[in-house]
Order: sequence, then structure tokens, then C-alpha cells
Amino acid sequence: MHSESTVEFAPTDEQPLLAKRQSWKGRMRSKWYRMDRLSRVLFSLVILTLGAATVSRILIEVFSPFDSRPITIPPRVDEDNDTARTDDERRQAVRAAMQHAWQGYRQYAFGKDELQPVSNSSNNKWGGWGVTLIDALDTLHMMELHAEFKEGVRHVANLDFTQAKNGYKTPFFEMVIRSLGGLLSAYEMSLDQRLLKKAKEVGDVLMPAFDTPTGIPYPRVNVSAGKAIPSDRVCIAEAGTVQLEYWKLSELTGIPDYHETAQRVVDLLDQADKPHKGLYPIWIDIASGKMDSGSITFGGMGDSWYEYMLKQYIYSRYEHDQYRRMYEESIDSMKQLMVRRSIYDPEMYYVGDLDSSATKFSPRYQHLTCFVPGMLALGSKALDRPDDLELAKQLTYTCFQMYNRTETGLSPEYVQFRDTKNFGLSSTKNDSDFSLTVLGGASDKEKRDGFYLGPNRSYIL
Repeated sequence: MHSESTVEFAPTDEQPLLAKRQSWKGRMRSKWYRMDRLSRVLFSLVILTLGAATVSRILIEVFSPFDSRPITIPPRVDEDNDTARTDDERRQAVRAAMQHAWQGYRQYAFGKDELQPVSNSSNNKWGGWGVTLIDALDTLHMMELHAEFKEGVRHVANLDFTQAKNGYKTPFFEMVIRSLGGLLSAYEMSLDQRLLKKAKEVGDVLMPAFDTPTGIPYPRVNVSAGKAIPSDRVCIAEAGTVQLEYWKLSELTGIPDYHETAQRVVDLLDQADKPHKGLYPIWIDIASGKMDSGSITFGGMGDSWYEYMLKQYIYSRYEHDQYRRMYEESIDSMKQLMVRRSIYDPEMYYVGDLDSSATKFSPRYQHLTCFVPGMLALGSKALDRPDDLELAKQLTYTCFQMYNRTETGLSPEYVQFRDTKNFGLSSTKNDSDFSLTVLGGASDKEKRDGFYLGPNRSYIL
């Protein structure tokens, strides 16, 4: 009889049938031993990177590490405040107010654009994407309301920004500052890629607004059709208050076209003729790029244009000098031509408006112009302009008194001042902004308040 011997075969390329009989672990081990040292190192690095990314994603999505890391700020008692509440008590009160507002929205209007609190109903006047929800995401995250934040993100992840409800014509500027800005800031706080994906989607559907002869954007876009709605003009706040959002989108996506397209608007307006250095009439002719109509104002339709000059300079890490120069030109000219003070309260300074030629002054202080003190304070620190901080304090005093000196404690949309003892804007007629009229003697209330109310005494929440 012949003795039997056992022969062991190592799996090789020449013995595929034996290799197939191995378990998957054995096959993987065989392939590993056939790799050279460099290939093994590279393969190990790839596996480790993928593993780390997966673990990080699980921690963010499932365990929410942000929830276990509350921001702790040592409480401080403000002895100058008669309530003597600590910072923590104030912070919790603000957080509770946000929770209350969110719960009302969630119950009666979740996913809708606006809650109508009087009727507990809702509307979709901004296109039906839930602009209130999108705009609130970063605030929810900042206030550590992470359950509410996650609920909002789940809703946003399923939105289709390429289709508006009922053929809605989307306002370009409003959509940029609310939806694009809201998504970008929420993404940077949470690093949730779904938010960046949707931010890019919003940025893309709005880009047709720039398809104009000058690059000055049209004010509205039909996102469902993928084209802008032609218009003869656009106000400067709408055209010039989208650059930060598109700049950030370029940085996060690596696509420079967003920033470059929006920046061309700034370049054109910088080079355009102006009635006075640094002062811009609010209406821009889209076909020519000229600014020759409308008032010059730091209030509605002009306000954020000036604000963005400063913030873009800061955002550029103080390197893009064009923004600094443009901002300082505007503030210097504002201080020269547009700042006055009440003849009855010498501590009450205000910023009025000019006509398009910068020769006629309107002694009217808009409630929206009350952002100026904050802008000046920021600029005073960022650009080392200490005099601006003093003006900021003076204007803040006036803004406070616009609330403090009314019976309701609410400021109207604007207050009016006497330009001289006998001249001012009519308190009853909706005259043009620059039609001064002879006024009668000032009432005791006007002398006490330092200002008087115009025909429009409403307050827009």
C-alpha cells in the first residue's frame, strides 16, 4: 500500500480554485501579505481616516456632544441695573422667550413662512420654504436648543429650493440674507453637511438675478423657471447686501464665481458718479449702473449697504482696503452733511436724509437708522476711530428716547425734528421728504420730547 502524505498549498495567483475555498478573512489576509510595505501604509491611513470620520458623524448626529458641553459664563451682578439680576438669569430669560416663540411657531405654523399670532394661523408669503424656521436655526443652536435645532434641520433637508409655491417671484435680497445667510451660519455652527448642500442650492437658484447688462442684480427671481424677473431699477440695499453671504458660500464650496459675481456690484458702485463722496442715492438704474434718483439715507433701502462695507473689511481680515476706504468715505460725509441735533434737547443727535443731489436735508430720523450707532461703535474699534464711538453714544440716546418718550413705549417708524425754530416737516401731510413748511409754536410735549411725530405713527414689528 502506498502511504498517504499531506500536501499544503499556499494560495497563490496560480491556484485560484484553492483561494476561492478560503473564507473571506483568509482571502483578505492573503491579499494583505501580497501588498508591498508602502501600499499597506497607505491602505491603513485610508481605513483610519474613514473610521474617524464615521465615528465623528455618529457623535454629532446621535449623541450630540454639544448638549453635554454647556457654555458657562461666570455670573455677574449688574449693580447699575435696578433689577440686579445676574447675567445667567437674563440669559435664561432670553432663552425661555425663544422657546416660547418656537413652540408657538411649531404648533401653529411649522414649515410655513410666517406665524400669524393673532389668529394662530400661518402664511407662505416668502415662497413656502419656511423662512422663519431657516432664519431661526442658528439662534436655536446658539441657545443650545439642540432638539429643536435637529427638528428644523430635518425639515430643511427635505426642501426643494428650485421650486416655489404657486409661481412665487422670490425677492433676491430677502432670500439671500434670510435663507442663504441662515443656512450658512447654521452649517458653520453644526457642521451638518445637509445645511451646506441646501445653502448651495439656494445660492444657485438666485444667481440668475445677476444676469443683467451691468451685473447689478434684478430684485426678483422666478426660481421655478430658473430666470430673473426684469426690472428697471433696484435699491442699493438690495444690490449691495448680498456680498458677505456669497463670499462665505465661495469659501465653503471652493467655487469662486459666487464671490466674484457679487463683488462686481461693489466695484461698479465704487466707480460710479456720486453727488457727494461716499454718499449713494438709493435707486440704481440696472441697465446703466447710474445712481441719480431717490434719497440718500442710512434708513430703509440704504442702511445695510453701508453696514456691509465695514463688515466685509473685517471679514477680509483687514486686508481688502477698498471696503475700509468706502466705509470711511461714507461715514465722514454722513457726519459732515447728515448729522444734526434737536433744538429743544441739545443731547439728542440724529441722522437725517438728503435728496439725490445731496443739497436738501430732511430732519427726519428713521427707526431703521438706529442700527447706525452699533455700526459706528464696531467701526470705531475695528478702524481706530474713537470719535465715531462718541457719536454712537449720542445717537443711541436719541433712539432710546424714541421709545422712552411715547405713551406706549414703542417708537414710531420715524420721528421729526425742527430744522430751525420755525421750519420742519408737516406733522399731518405726507409731503415729500424735503418739503419743509412753516410750523406753529412748539407744544410743551415737543419741547419736552425734543421731537414730534409725523403723519405715519405706526410701528412695524
